Amino acid sequence: MNLRPVTLSILLVFVAVVIQTTMFGTGRVQPFGAAPMLVLAVVVACVRYLDSEPALLLGFTAGLLLDLLGGSPLGLWAMVHVVVAYLTLRLRHRADSAVPLVAVGIFLLAVLAQTLFLVASTLFGQSLLSSSGLVMLILLPAAYTVIAAAAVMPTASWLLRERTVRTWVR
Repeated sequence: MNLRPVTLSILLVFVAVVIQTTMFGTGRVQPFGAAPMLVLAVVVACVRYLDSEPALLLGFTAGLLLDLLGGSPLGLWAMVHVVVAYLTLRLRHRADSAVPLVAVGIFLLAVLAQTLFLVASTLFGQSLLSSSGLVMLILLPAAYTVIAAAAVMPTASWLLRERTVRTWVR
């Protein structure tokens, strides 16, 4: 196993968590009351280049960092990001086919992540499902996540793809 992609993925997730919790946190930059799920976009972008065990661990680590730095009960985002990492692992062979297909996939993963988080947080006593504007609470962050993924995906691809070493000897 090559440690370079794993190390770079963890670094990218850490940077994304810091940006999401400081820049897009509650009371900060949130156009129309929603913010992109930057960490989710980074997890999806990085999982494409990792083996299955490090990919699931990356999803768990990203979610746990969000839980620790955010205001949600511990473990909810970790569970959601593991599910997203697993689905990305199962569907990553289709990621190279077309850009619109990848954008739709990220949008659907973001909708699933928001829905899972809302249902799980309701089970743990938070009354998020009873709020008005529930559709906008799910769809707007998913749309912002697709926009954020347009910058994250090429960057992660450039950093994590296999590099061939060119030498004089074959």
